[in-house]
Amino acid sequence: MEERERRTALRLGEEQSVDIMGLISRIWDNRKLIIKWCIVGAVIGLVAGFSIPKTYRVRAILAPEMQQRVGSGVSSIASMMGVSLDNSMDAIDVDMYPDVITSTPFLFNLLDIEVRTMDGEVCTDLKDYVINYQKRPWWSHITGAPGKAMRWAVDLVKPKKEETQEDTVLTMRNLPKEERMAMKYLGSIISVDIDKKTGKTNLSLEMQDPNVAATVLESVLENLKTYMYDYRTSKSRQDVENLTKICEERKQEYYEAQKAYALMTDGNRNVVLNSTKADLQRMQQEVNLAYQVYSQVATQLEGARIKVQQSKPVFAVLEPVTVPMKKAAPSKAKLLVLFTFLAGACAVAWVLFGRNMWKTIKNK
Repeated sequence: MEERERRTALRLGEEQSVDIMGLISRIWDNRKLIIKWCIVGAVIGLVAGFSIPKTYRVRAILAPEMQQRVGSGVSSIASMMGVSLDNSMDAIDVDMYPDVITSTPFLFNLLDIEVRTMDGEVCTDLKDYVINYQKRPWWSHITGAPGKAMRWAVDLVKPKKEETQEDTVLTMRNLPKEERMAMKYLGSIISVDIDKKTGKTNLSLEMQDPNVAATVLESVLENLKTYMYDYRTSKSRQDVENLTKICEERKQEYYEAQKAYALMTDGNRNVVLNSTKADLQRMQQEVNLAYQVYSQVATQLEGARIKVQQSKPVFAVLEPVTVPMKKAAPSKAKLLVLFTFLAGACAVAWVLFGRNMWKTIKNK
């Protein structure tokens, strides 16, 4: 019994080795066909490598922004002023930077920045550069021709819509198609990577001109700083505005009460009537009360101003934006190897399996 099992295992091993040798022999017999396919793949890779426009990558690294905590001394002073400087967490933290940068309002503010190409031949706004000065591969014109023809035919048949005053004012609610396409493109090229352990934020983007790419990334950093500053200090700045108005009103009330008391005192300097003394005492109390209210509001105003300074976000740029000198893509060598490998793999699959399957289907 054991001898029979051993012979069966040997026979299966021999058949398997024979099958593997047969596959290798079949590949060797069709080596010319496989080489031809590899040559065709290499040619396609070179054509793709020379047709795809060059892109340049710029990057910047921001230091982790720690939540600013108000010290115990400042908190005690603020509590004496009647202002609560709490240590509550923000709704927008570092993890939400990708959502902030790719949001519609953020990208909308980037469309109007002025950009200039490296050679200085093009100087325009970012929206116009993205729509009219971006290069595309030659095959994109062929694949996009049917869609352009259909849109042209629809525009001929579709009646023209009369523009109203609301349509002339450009807002995020009535963005034309070109602005939407430009914003979609910007959202796709901006990359935000956050290290969960250290909190470092890596911002990068790729564009066809190195100077334009650096300008856009610098604007992204500045807009991010402005956005976070407006968000962090919005409540504090509103408190400062309200307290400034109230403080001015209380000051005027105090000045009026003080003036009325001074006039009353000058007019009744030699009067010894008890009623006059009572009026003077009452007016003196009103002046003191007005001063106390004015002093308390002024103290709260200073506390609110301190809170605005405490709420300011701090951005430490570890690696600033620099104009790249070397292109990031496309890599002609990688495309050459990739297309050659894919063509060779397809040729081997055709020789081993595809040809027989095609014959079987054809005979059926």
